[in-house]
Amino acid sequence: MRDIQSPNRTGESAGQRNGLLDLLRFSAALVVAIYHFLYRGAQSGGYLDQGFGAAGVSVSLGYLGVNLFFMISGFVIIWSASGRDWYGFSVSRLARLYPAHLVAMTITFLTMAWWAQPPFTTDFFQWVANLTMLAPIFGAGFMDGAYWSIVIEIIFYGWVAIGLFTGFLPRHTDGAAAIWMLLVMVNNTMLGSRPVELLFLTEYGSYFALGIMTWRISSLGGSALRLLVAALALIMTFHAAEVQRLDVIFRLGEASSAPLVAMANAGIICLFLLAAGLGSRIKASAWILALGGLSYPFYLIHQNAGYILMNLATPVIGKWAAFALALALSIVVSWWIYARIEPVGRKVIRTLFLPAARFLPRTMTRYPAPAG
Repeated sequence: MRDIQSPNRTGESAGQRNGLLDLLRFSAALVVAIYHFLYRGAQSGGYLDQGFGAAGVSVSLGYLGVNLFFMISGFVIIWSASGRDWYGFSVSRLARLYPAHLVAMTITFLTMAWWAQPPFTTDFFQWVANLTMLAPIFGAGFMDGAYWSIVIEIIFYGWVAIGLFTGFLPRHTDGAAAIWMLLVMVNNTMLGSRPVELLFLTEYGSYFALGIMTWRISSLGGSALRLLVAALALIMTFHAAEVQRLDVIFRLGEASSAPLVAMANAGIICLFLLAAGLGSRIKASAWILALGGLSYPFYLIHQNAGYILMNLATPVIGKWAAFALALALSIVVSWWIYARIEPVGRKVIRTLFLPAARFLPRTMTRYPAPAG
């Protein structure tokens, strides 16, 4: 759900961006928000007072938008990490993630503290724990249900940083992805180990790996190993989607049929592959860059605060107008975070952390830029 960067630069200019992936990232965030507002919120947990009937059921597969984020992340992060050292990469990820998280999480905290009605209750300790972005480690819940996927991303970034530090990446990226896919297959089909799942992201690893291999093949060509790993990752995404479907049955009591979920999974993969393949040929305009940029704060801010707003507004203006209001206000706030907060936050973090680079061990392997 993050910025696309050139391997050897910061990659903020439109000429270095894949505009279609930016649009796809925003579309995925929008689909997830619509899923939450029209379906998930009223389905269980008492988040929304009113449901949306058939309209909600029609978007009940919107949770697959998160899988699309993971594919995009695999593509983008390996691209941006090539030509960087571990510390520069780590600081860039912190500068990208933390400012928006801090502000969005605090807004959600203040909204919940003001509302103070179950299931939206909170306290100061939960806010402090969420400052780390890893609240469950400290025995506190996430301030917003969407934050779990950010932890998945952080673990992925951690492994990339380790690979850069050791010099294993980007030189042996294909081998690392192959080993990862072997772990994914063994754990998902035989072991079922929760610690292995958490540490090596085996539940969603196939989506990350497919994104990684898509970048590697598009930029460096299709070797036998790359094509094999990509094929295995593709197959395992369907296994992961079915496991998610069964989990939805467990949590919500109902789910779409297995063939429909498989078709939807194939659909998001096709969209990703088209965007990854064609996007470099399409100039990313300023508004496309903005949509891609605000998708992350939008994802962070929309859910719990949006539920509270809808519950407040529905008795006054009706549930559909409340839905539109929550969606629009979430986008407006996310635009403010993207345009006003994030640039300052990135500057502060880089000012604080980059000077330490001269005192740290550095590892950086020059690597060719993506083709085209």
